Amino acid sequence: MGWTAKVAAGLAAALAVGACGAGSEGSDRGSAESDILRQWVTIDAPSGPGSGYDQTARALEKSLKDAGLARRVEVRNTQGAGGTVALSQFVQKSGTSDLMIGGLSLVGATITNSSPNKLGDLTPVARLIGEYEVIVVPAGSPYQTLAEFLAALKAQPGHNPIAIGNQGGIDHIWGGTLVKAAGVTPTSVNFVTFSGGGEALVALLGKKVAAGIAGYGEFADQIAAGKLRVLAVSSDAPIAVAPAAPTVASAGYPDAVLVNWRGVFAPPGVSDPDRKALSGVFRTLTDSAGWADLLKTKGWSNEFLDSDAFRTELAAQQTQTEQMLKELGLA
Repeated sequence: MGWTAKVAAGLAAALAVGACGAGSEGSDRGSAESDILRQWVTIDAPSGPGSGYDQTARALEKSLKDAGLARRVEVRNTQGAGGTVALSQFVQKSGTSDLMIGGLSLVGATITNSSPNKLGDLTPVARLIGEYEVIVVPAGSPYQTLAEFLAALKAQPGHNPIAIGNQGGIDHIWGGTLVKAAGVTPTSVNFVTFSGGGEALVALLGKKVAAGIAGYGEFADQIAAGKLRVLAVSSDAPIAVAPAAPTVASAGYPDAVLVNWRGVFAPPGVSDPDRKALSGVFRTLTDSAGWADLLKTKGWSNEFLDSDAFRTELAAQQTQTEQMLKELGLA
């Protein structure tokens, strides 16, 4: 029996034991959990510390340990080429003790970097969360609204650099979509790439760039501290983590609404029973109260899809993203 099947069986047994009451817990519970608590899991984050992938990986690290699904979890950051360096390494792995975080941003990066590997080459386990993008400026910026910033950008596209994550990633895709909606040619804008949210934040606070685009969670602390001003979030309705933040739709750009997603992948070649069992583990995890609290704290939405549905959706998004990047001049 593969590791994931053991985990799923152990989890189901543990839950069944718990339902029987305290009198039956004893050695049966210890036996049921023994396979779970021996596991050592490695989660690859295909970008630098502070990025959305890194935050998702570390959220899973804590949640898996808190839920007793793994005794030890290690997060590894591999930077380079929009995440495709990590992908090229991960695609050579096997088994189920190694996991990797991927998302729409990495789908785009595989296209713009002409990567020989695609996320579809891996084993999609589960889509987990969604996050809306945000465009911010430093608190001292002269731009008070999205309309003001885009007007200045239209007048002098190269004079207002915008910090983004990876080339061709979700920040770049949304940035291009947004400026195009405002009548600006995306390729005329000075998008400055950073490998992690921490580096982009330093550039923003140091006024090295005029604005920054990232997932809301990457800038949330500095927004709350009053050091960054939100011009808009990429939603069509107020988001729970920032209900007062203007939306891109309310600002007059409904065609620029976009949600990012992130999910978990296993290496190629995982058997169907192990794939489905591992997907079931993440379904249980994402249904938990602890995970719901985490989503609220991070401002993420629950976008869970099981392995089969995720695989189908991923194939469709690969095609859609390639078309979008061509339209934006990014591929």
